[in-house]
Amino acid sequence: MSLFKKISANLLGIGGAQVDTILDESTYRPGDLVTGKVHVLGGEVAQEIDDMDLYVMANYQLDSGYSQSIKIYSHRVLHRFTISPSESRSFPFQFQLPIDTPISLRTCTVWIKTNLDIKYGLDAKDNDQIVVQPHPWIEKMLRVMGQRKFELRIVDSEYAPFLKRRLPFIQEFEFRPDFSCKYIGKLKEIECIFFLEEKGMEILLEIDRKAREVNDWKSSIDVWVRVHLSDLDLQRSEDELANLLDQTIEAQIKR
Repeated sequence: MSLFKKISANLLGIGGAQVDTILDESTYRPGDLVTGKVHVLGGEVAQEIDDMDLYVMANYQLDSGYSQSIKIYSHRVLHRFTISPSESRSFPFQFQLPIDTPISLRTCTVWIKTNLDIKYGLDAKDNDQIVVQPHPWIEKMLRVMGQRKFELRIVDSEYAPFLKRRLPFIQEFEFRPDFSCKYIGKLKEIECIFFLEEKGMEILLEIDRKAREVNDWKSSIDVWVRVHLSDLDLQRSEDELANLLDQTIEAQIKR
């Protein structure tokens, strides 16, 4: 093998190892087990692989309006091996999708990035987009909002380091009352942020209520409310949870 080919494979990636990750499923929920195999095909020269890693990636919006990609979880598949010329190898893996993985709605995107850290060379990469459906508890609360005739208008992931969570961003769900909602004329919108926990869920509500006085210099007033639901609470019927939502909203309207 010529020196030129070795340099091209390592530094430029020409004729180097290739990687392809095959996931057993393409759709998941937060907390699900992700399984599959990483297939590596050797190139024209033998190459030393320092590490093989899988990253769960997501995107969120910065204050400037630009989108930022972030690694929200990493999984080490293998540490240090050599792939021979034209050799084909497969490596099974499994890991749990983080409970705070954002849901794939509107502009929110989640994908699995595979990285081969090639010693003294250009790393080989692969990206596989996945669909993240709502956790059953979040899905239930979204149905409750719909039952009370709130329409989901916007879902986005926003930079929010001030909340001091594991991730520097939160996923926000913005609802507005439709014309058949009993809160029409009383509320402009409700924004919900769901924080899943091992034994329940915390919901941060931003209730944007209209000012009571016609001549009030403010057209609306934002109120933040924290609601904690245990796993037992979340086993209640949707009607019971809807009544709890009503109590929370009405307490703020009367203030």
